[in-house]
Amino acid sequence: MKGLPHRILTAFLFSLVILTAVTIWLRNSDYYLLPLQERAFYPRYDQLKPSGIESHGYGIIGTAMVFIGVITYSTRKRVKRFSQIGKIRGFLEFHIFMCLLGPVLILYHTTLKFGGVAGAGFWCMSAVVASGVIGRYLYRHIPKNIEGKELSAKELDEERNRLLQTLKEKYGLGDTVVESLDKLHAPKADASDAGLLKLFSRMLVTDLAHTQRMHSLHTLLEKHHVDRSSIREIARIANERIVLQQRILLLEKIRGVFHYWHVIHLPFSLIVLAILIVHVGVAVAFGYTWIF
Repeated sequence: MKGLPHRILTAFLFSLVILTAVTIWLRNSDYYLLPLQERAFYPRYDQLKPSGIESHGYGIIGTAMVFIGVITYSTRKRVKRFSQIGKIRGFLEFHIFMCLLGPVLILYHTTLKFGGVAGAGFWCMSAVVASGVIGRYLYRHIPKNIEGKELSAKELDEERNRLLQTLKEKYGLGDTVVESLDKLHAPKADASDAGLLKLFSRMLVTDLAHTQRMHSLHTLLEKHHVDRSSIREIARIANERIVLQQRILLLEKIRGVFHYWHVIHLPFSLIVLAILIVHVGVAVAFGYTWIF
């Protein structure tokens, strides 16, 4: 799934996470804002305490979502016999959704009070979620083909040349116009010496400048009296060439950072899973089995 349908689905899933978080907060905020010593007198205390039917349910459902999200993505990614089932990007999006909504529900299971092993587990889980968001942003900037396989700098350069031929042959643009388009918002030189913050700043500048870049491309094309009916498509192709050049310059640096990101994200994920298993095991041993 590419383009608009993918963006709509991503927006829907993200909105679902936000809607769930806001709905539960509006429903129970009076309880969450009470000091710990006053909560026992709240009318719905038996439902909202961590072992209560509602909050306990949030914990169980949230934990199940985290396990399902991690296991399905890890299995698809690492087990060769499942490598032909769907596209890896789809599994990644499912993993991100489950591992965002799951922790939100677990947060409400804690009733916003953290302590002991469960508290340590929550903060580890928060670190995993934060690093996951960063990792997804890095992953998005590593170009891939339709099958989800990473492209090399050479393949990206070939794609830029293909787009160049399209501009010249299909739309009849001359060298002067093409050169002007390429220079507009052209990326800076090699980023091999860029630190982490500088790398992220360059990536963010490229992303946030999209609207301004498209406007500038439209203005430049109108200045060169390009056929109005073709301006939109030409601007899209020119913008794609600019973005591809940026990604060629940052490719190796991003891949290097992404490699080290795995070194951080995976251990924290394993710690969280271990703590969740211990927490669930202790809860079951003491008879906290929800509605089962």
